[in-house]
Amino acid sequence: MKLEQISKIINAELIGDKNHDIFAIATLPKEAEASEAAFVFPNNFSKARKYLTQNKSDTLIISLKLNEDKQFKDFIVDKKVNLLLVERPKFAMSQLLPFFIKERYKPLDIHLTAVIDKTAKLSSGVCVGALCFIGPGVEIGTNTIIHSRVTINANSKLGTDCLIHSGVVIEDDTIIGNRVEIQANAVIGADGYSYSTQEATNLEKMQKGDFSFNMDRQTQHKVLSAGNVVIEDDVEIGANTCIDRATLATTKIGQGSKIDNLCQIAHNVQIGKDCLIIAQTGIAGSAEIQDRVTIAGSCGIGDGVVIGNDVVVGAFSAVNSNLDPFLPVLGIPAIPYGEYMKRHRSLIKLPKMAEDIRKLKSSS
Repeated sequence: MKLEQISKIINAELIGDKNHDIFAIATLPKEAEASEAAFVFPNNFSKARKYLTQNKSDTLIISLKLNEDKQFKDFIVDKKVNLLLVERPKFAMSQLLPFFIKERYKPLDIHLTAVIDKTAKLSSGVCVGALCFIGPGVEIGTNTIIHSRVTINANSKLGTDCLIHSGVVIEDDTIIGNRVEIQANAVIGADGYSYSTQEATNLEKMQKGDFSFNMDRQTQHKVLSAGNVVIEDDVEIGANTCIDRATLATTKIGQGSKIDNLCQIAHNVQIGKDCLIIAQTGIAGSAEIQDRVTIAGSCGIGDGVVIGNDVVVGAFSAVNSNLDPFLPVLGIPAIPYGEYMKRHRSLIKLPKMAEDIRKLKSSS
């Protein structure tokens, strides 16, 4: 592909040879060859230097801000390099990669080993891989692709242009919107983890200050999950992630949200639009995550917690109380980021403070 074509795809300002051919895409510090266009993500020269000094490519895709850096200009002035200038290099990569990436395998028709109930309705262009099961009353929209060993149980509905990878299980009455992608071995609509005892448990007594414990068995009776799961348009669900059905109503994943691998979304959870839920995060029952929230890896969100719009939860945090909108938090328990860093800096000083106290005691 010629640089002129690439510049139009990513809406870039081109400085250099518009007829130069590019055969692949790379990111530095990989030693990109001359036929590859190399992305440089840092937007200042001090951070980009180590990448640029290893570069062999004669085409760089960089931010407008980096191109304004005087040190970068001095570095590049004597080099024969084509430049594509964009506002956001990572966004430009998302627009460009589809033109260079090798297309992955997908089924092209309905495999002979797929079991499809006679009451299921498959629209035109639906493809179903080997050893799938599609249950009674299921409806699947136009051009949806279903890979091998997928189970879609009774009365579930999938929209158009969905992509369901191998081993996914979609339980009864699940509703999935358009352009949803579900990665391998995710489970959508399993029973929620909800139990109750006939009498108050020892834990419940202890929480009320009552220590007259019952040392006999305390049988846990399952609370059945009569609700369902709704996944709105343009959502992606990562591999081995589980989203439980609601107890009575709906567990919902809002439009445009992206959930990483190995996440647990419990019964009755409500996730808003355009959220990012990163790997190994667990969200407990009835929690509400509002719009554009980012939850970093290995976080825990407590029962019934409400997280406001645009909150950022740092990695390995535990959120056990409600969070106001636009608040970055970190820690166990999660507290505002500024307060967390203040406490962290104080902790670093503790050894010296302890030594100073010992010296004061010994001298008194």
